[in-house]
Amino acid sequence: MKPLVSVIMPTYNHADFVKRAIDSVLMQENVDFEFIIVDDGSSDTTRDVIRTVSDSRIKFYPNEVNRGAALVTNELINYSSGEFIALINSDDEWIGKDKLSYQLEILQNDPKLGACFGRARFIDKDNQPILKSSLPFGSIFDQENRSQGFWLRRFFDLGNCICHPAMLIRKSCYQELGAYNNRLRQLPDFDMWIRLIKKHPIFISDRELINFRILPGENASSQTTANSFRSINEHLLLAEEFFHDVTREQLIDGFYDVLTCKDIPTETHLEIEKTLLYFGENRWLGGPYKIIGILQMNKILNDPAKMEILKNEYKIDDRWFQQKMGEIGILKHSVDEVEALSQEMSKIYNSKSWRVTAPLRRGAQILSSLKSTMKQ
Repeated sequence: MKPLVSVIMPTYNHADFVKRAIDSVLMQENVDFEFIIVDDGSSDTTRDVIRTVSDSRIKFYPNEVNRGAALVTNELINYSSGEFIALINSDDEWIGKDKLSYQLEILQNDPKLGACFGRARFIDKDNQPILKSSLPFGSIFDQENRSQGFWLRRFFDLGNCICHPAMLIRKSCYQELGAYNNRLRQLPDFDMWIRLIKKHPIFISDRELINFRILPGENASSQTTANSFRSINEHLLLAEEFFHDVTREQLIDGFYDVLTCKDIPTETHLEIEKTLLYFGENRWLGGPYKIIGILQMNKILNDPAKMEILKNEYKIDDRWFQQKMGEIGILKHSVDEVEALSQEMSKIYNSKSWRVTAPLRRGAQILSSLKSTMKQ
């Protein structure tokens, strides 16, 4: 008989923490679950620690070669047999014995929901609590529930804000949406949430469900210079397909205030409105977004029928395009500039001003994304 829930855990060099993570799963009550663990070529004693735990619900697959967190997570999903999937990182801990049963009830009571998430507490390497106010991203997971359109707006303006290891998701969503992209290191989960929200509503609980461990300089989401560069570049990759499959209703719902043609009467108008959104102001990603806008607008202008709509209804023509080409340059920050911008955004994010000032609020996007929850 298949279990109702598959709990999956990729592990990598977390010998000091993995036993606590395992214990937090095994103590879950009133849910039939299997617990699948794949080690991604740890060089410490992680695999030895896992083997000390004896429980019939555990299926352990040790690997000798490090292949990447997203690839291993995809493998875990393929191994799973449950109707629902929960993920935990090997250095985190679930909170409470009813984490799974609580989320399972939410999803079973509302079949329209694709996934359920929650909030997080933060802990250090010694299991001591870290105040949210001491972290630039401390309140990032404390999100309100939104419509699908407004989630897309939030993602586009500010980036990731969903706690991956606090997730319970229907396996059918992965079957529909496809695998995590292993070419992404900072944002594979964010990429998945963008795809998910286009197809299914989600629910964010106001309950803290995870002790999320912060290991400075070790997590893939640590605020290092390399991660800052990588995060910007990965956002550029995601931006190219961000509005793919976004419906007219979703665009109007989430972006109504910044649309030029509010009612979007045709598919051509929908394509144009999506493209124009890339030309909006964004403190961190305005440059990359506008490059995407240039590329997509060039394709529209190459279509005579679409160009007529641009000229007659949007006052956009070749001269407009030439002007934009002279204004927009590819972002190229030095190491010092990236570090300075990261520090500036940390101050903005911790201040009250980001809540009321749109450009500064958009600028905090990089800090949201740097705390990507797929860690390795």
